[in-house]
Amino acid sequence: MKEEGILRNFHPFAKLIALVLIMFSSFLVVFFVGILAATLFFDLPSLYEIIEGNIILDSDELISFNKFNQTISHIGLFIVPSIIFAWLIGGRVARYLQINIKPDLRQVFIGICLVFISLPLINFLLHINMQLSLPGFLEPLEKWMVSTEKAAEKITHQFLSVSSLQGLLLNIVIIAVIPAIGEEFIFRGALLNIFKQWTKNTHIAVWITAIIFSTIHFQFFGFLPRLFLGALFGYFVVFSGTIWIAIIAHFINNAAAVTAFYLYHNEILDIQLEEIGKGTAGTYLVVLSTLLVILLLFAMWKIGKIKKNETIYP
Repeated sequence: MKEEGILRNFHPFAKLIALVLIMFSSFLVVFFVGILAATLFFDLPSLYEIIEGNIILDSDELISFNKFNQTISHIGLFIVPSIIFAWLIGGRVARYLQINIKPDLRQVFIGICLVFISLPLINFLLHINMQLSLPGFLEPLEKWMVSTEKAAEKITHQFLSVSSLQGLLLNIVIIAVIPAIGEEFIFRGALLNIFKQWTKNTHIAVWITAIIFSTIHFQFFGFLPRLFLGALFGYFVVFSGTIWIAIIAHFINNAAAVTAFYLYHNEILDIQLEEIGKGTAGTYLVVLSTLLVILLLFAMWKIGKIKKNETIYP
């Protein structure tokens, strides 16, 4: 018997509204439950001060609380809503989110290679992004964007500034494992499916999802490189038919950044990923990176097409 969820026959716009409402409700519930639980383990100011955000990260305990807070917020905003939404669509959650299909190892390898090969191109997009400025009448908005970016950079630095292997592994879980699962479930799982149904065009759906993915991070001076990554992960799902390659690539991308910061911060290796593609040979690396990205994406698409034909005509 075919399972029918209450949202299955809704218009895509109604599904989108439902997803947003589920995300908002889930975030509030998980956040407040998490905050109440945190008061049992952390020596924190009053609950009112926590909710109002009147906390300055000036101690290891408050930084630990902030990591805990980010973890539960991410679970409440991305992981739980995507599962609930997939269930309300009907059928198996794993099938809707495309986690029931085993990835092809060749495509997994290509996806991992693309994360590193695209670094010069990503850094070039970051450079362009940093040069952009808003018109004069939007100067207050631009000042707010700059201050928001600086605040986010400060928090990120506090998060990543650890000196132990245990701290590094914890950061990888918080910044790489959980976001790779949660963000891919929402963006390349739920949202990509909604926009594919709505637009009837896979490419438009991939790029709309990538725009939302980049915007929701509220790091405006990294919009273009994150837009590129969002589209890249979207095509991984489209070409492979499974979300696992996007999850793996997302994890590798974030884990590499966390590990590189750890090595540089602790003076183990002089490595800065954001410097790759700059300097005298930068232009050549960007061109080469772009060509290899196109070539490898074509290879992933070709493998997916051959596998699909083999499934249809065994």
